[in-house]
Amino acid sequence: MNFVVPRRWRPWLISFGLILLNAYICRELFFAEFLNNLDSNEGAFTAIARFYREHPFERWYPWFNAGMPIENAYQPLFPALAALLSGITGLKPVRSVHLLLALVYCFGPVSLFWFVWDWSKSWVMSAAAALGYSLLSPAELFIPALRLNNAGFWGPLRLYNIVHYAEDPHNLALTLLPMALFFLRRAIVSRTPGSIIGAIVLSASVVATNAFGGIDLAIGGLALMLALGGGFWTIAGIGLASYFWLSPWLPPSLINLIRHDQWGEGGQLQRTWLTPLVAIACFILIVWLTRRLTSTIERFAIYFAYWLCLIPIGFFAYKITLVPQGGRYQIEMELAVCLLIGLLFARMVRHTPKWAGYALFAVALVLSVRQTVHFRRFARGLIVPIDITKTIEYKTCAWLDRNLKGQRAMVSGDTEYVCNIVSDNPQLSSGHEPSAPNWMQRVAVYGIYTGTPDGKADAEISTHWLKAFATQAITVPGPKSHEFYHPVVHPERFDGVLPVLWHEEDDTIYAVPQRSHSLARVVPKQAIVSRAPLHGLDIDPLRPFVSALENSDLPLAEVQWDGLSRGVIRAAMQPSQVVSLAINHAPGWRAKVVGRDVPVTKDPLGLIVIAPGCDGPCEIRVEYGVTLEAWLCRVASALVTLGMCLLLVPGISAAVRKEPLRQP
Repeated sequence: MNFVVPRRWRPWLISFGLILLNAYICRELFFAEFLNNLDSNEGAFTAIARFYREHPFERWYPWFNAGMPIENAYQPLFPALAALLSGITGLKPVRSVHLLLALVYCFGPVSLFWFVWDWSKSWVMSAAAALGYSLLSPAELFIPALRLNNAGFWGPLRLYNIVHYAEDPHNLALTLLPMALFFLRRAIVSRTPGSIIGAIVLSASVVATNAFGGIDLAIGGLALMLALGGGFWTIAGIGLASYFWLSPWLPPSLINLIRHDQWGEGGQLQRTWLTPLVAIACFILIVWLTRRLTSTIERFAIYFAYWLCLIPIGFFAYKITLVPQGGRYQIEMELAVCLLIGLLFARMVRHTPKWAGYALFAVALVLSVRQTVHFRRFARGLIVPIDITKTIEYKTCAWLDRNLKGQRAMVSGDTEYVCNIVSDNPQLSSGHEPSAPNWMQRVAVYGIYTGTPDGKADAEISTHWLKAFATQAITVPGPKSHEFYHPVVHPERFDGVLPVLWHEEDDTIYAVPQRSHSLARVVPKQAIVSRAPLHGLDIDPLRPFVSALENSDLPLAEVQWDGLSRGVIRAAMQPSQVVSLAINHAPGWRAKVVGRDVPVTKDPLGLIVIAPGCDGPCEIRVEYGVTLEAWLCRVASALVTLGMCLLLVPGISAAVRKEPLRQP
């Protein structure tokens, strides 16, 4: 008796098979703690996950870049999910990060499968696309620079990006993207409440995961509209609602900050309109040439693949980029091309004799087995656990945590990524630079790292910056250090200038001697830095300020923190004196003296200045609170949530569904 799988079970069985296949390839990732990828920024994502796990209700993040609002640390969804997973399972944050990544890797092809299946109802097309996404790497075929060592054209680039480069949130965004498009398409063609709510939630989730996800979603939405021949207002409404729902975590001020600092990775912002115009003209031509295609999913796949292939190929082949950091869209290219592969395979099966179709399946099966073995072998050598306690990165951070607990340090190189996984020391650097709120903090870090070309006066320049930012220690990897980046030029510059606190292998922690370990310093009002330094070597504006910090005639201030975003500063002050609080200024900071609001301003270094006007013992209560922008974003998010709830009301649901778009 022949066993025939019921049609309704097929997508579920295929999904289960895809999960098992990808889990087999990356199985070490499910159980790994620290991996041999400390030079990646995975440690930074893990530190943010640890923050969410231990401080879920704090809005100020003090560990990176001299402090910032938590939304500036990174888009929240990936570290928040890792923290949630850590809370549910009891795993350490680093373990939960890798478990989440393993799930992301396994469910990426499943997400693509369901998007294609829902549109086409072809299990051949959807399974071929998902299997290709699991076992092929077309970006390596078209871009030789991406080919992995000894892996030919078909190395597991998606897994390599996750493990080696720690493109963790980026891959989560790509796993969510097909499901966002799934609901967006359904919202256009049927306008059911479930599809609209799903589209809002999934679209917001993609953007809340990674900035690249926003570009991907925009391209996908454009491709959907052109393929379906309508849906502009549906897409626009869902896009607006998604942003409002997400806006507390991505306020307009943060978008503006990121917008100013996204061009890089070697690609150049186009100084002429010629290249974008040519790209748009070619796209219009493709849309015109494909207008007679009756298959809407084929039209979508072509439009989607055009942009997601053009961006990375243009970057690697011609060093041009139409979007920021175009070289990192290689994994988007994988997704788009594998969708095309699925469509092509389904066409071949549909238009060939039955025996030829069986032959195609046999060839695909043999190649799949070969690729599974190949990918598994590569993954085994890629996912390499390490004993973190034996690394110089861990030893450095553990020493800081034990001996300089709670004090700010400048942790250099890849050690900065690991540091806040194991310590609470706030750092002068670390983190995600495009969303760091204070440009002068970045100037300071760059000036300390690079110094002058000949190395002269480097120690003086560095110590002025370190003292201005209340940094109590600096870690310096020597030429023979096992640290990866060796960012400190002329590391010997501090020998004999700063006291050595600790030295092991070729790594040193130097003290930065100061009168106080506090982030609050009392100085005369006229000693505050009068202008922003022109660059990292311009320390003339810093000299009067640093001199005042070292003046023993001035009173010392101490800070007692209640949590991470509020505290009390105590000092004996005169009316002509102010408090320089070595924390990045943000509009939400407020200060009170005996219930009276006192001015909180930003100095040219981007740090907080408080003028309490005290004469004698002074107690200043500081707190990072909610700004008007934050309140407006919260109200907008709440209104969207209310709107999604109202969509479930029958009368409103019927009005929304009126005259939905039907597919040709």
